[in-house]
Amino acid sequence: MNFDDLDLNLLRVFDVMMRERSVTRTAYELGRTQSAISHSLSRLRHLFRDKLFTRDGGVMRPTPRAVELLPDISAGLATIRASIDRHQTFDPATTRRNFRVGLTDYHAMIIIPRLLREFSRQAPGATLNIIPANGLDIPSSVHLRQIDCALTGAVIKDDPSLLKIELGQDRLFCAVWSGSQIASSAMSLETYLSASHLQVSADGVSSGLADAALKELGLRRNVVATISNYLALPWVLRGTELVAHCGDGILQILDKASEVALLSPPLPIPNVSAWLLLHPQMATDPGTIWLKDVLSNIYSESQINKREIVSEREQRK
Repeated sequence: MNFDDLDLNLLRVFDVMMRERSVTRTAYELGRTQSAISHSLSRLRHLFRDKLFTRDGGVMRPTPRAVELLPDISAGLATIRASIDRHQTFDPATTRRNFRVGLTDYHAMIIIPRLLREFSRQAPGATLNIIPANGLDIPSSVHLRQIDCALTGAVIKDDPSLLKIELGQDRLFCAVWSGSQIASSAMSLETYLSASHLQVSADGVSSGLADAALKELGLRRNVVATISNYLALPWVLRGTELVAHCGDGILQILDKASEVALLSPPLPIPNVSAWLLLHPQMATDPGTIWLKDVLSNIYSESQINKREIVSEREQRK
């Protein structure tokens, strides 16, 4: 097979397969049969003289050759798509496009309810997948186009292959069980250092900003356990004297029933930035621009809501 004989639809199959990792889902997205997709894969394997994908359980894993090919093929298709999109208007009210958003569970708690309402209102025919965003996997997922964008608080190194937009910042507080002795007074450094700490980390392993701040002072806290999910925080803290850190965005979902009290930490800790990550090739795609604006507006509204809650609490004191 030479270039003149190449069916460019094969490259679309490759691009979608790299994102879906499934013959069934690729067939569904492209509106073709599974048999047709399997035939296209056979032709792609012959063209590139490589298996490209190997079956691992129910997942089609890309080979090193497929990963190497992706940037060039994806860039070529993105250029063609952008050329066509310049002469078309994206209309969220009529689109049936599937959007994929990577969210940490912290941002998911705040973003998802509003995001679902906006999709229902603005894009009733579109579908939405929320993908768990592990800090270590986020750049790779965006780069491989497995997600349209990601919202994360993880520290992401500058990468020319990613577009990084700061949406805002959250202040870190100490979260404790409201019935604990620790919650009965302001947090002192002595109390903080002598307490047992619960670390919440997206990957269940990494340390946090508090640890970096303590290290600069020649101090360290006593981390006795690490969990990967903020949603479990109220139940894990309940009935204990544990101390955990979380951003003040969590104020929007906490009520008295959660039995979580937030205390100011006894040392300066940097704020957590909220980053929206996009693939540069998709920055001019009308659908991606719409999604970016929706997420940005939702985050801005959540920041306003958070400030109002903080103001109300301060007035009660």
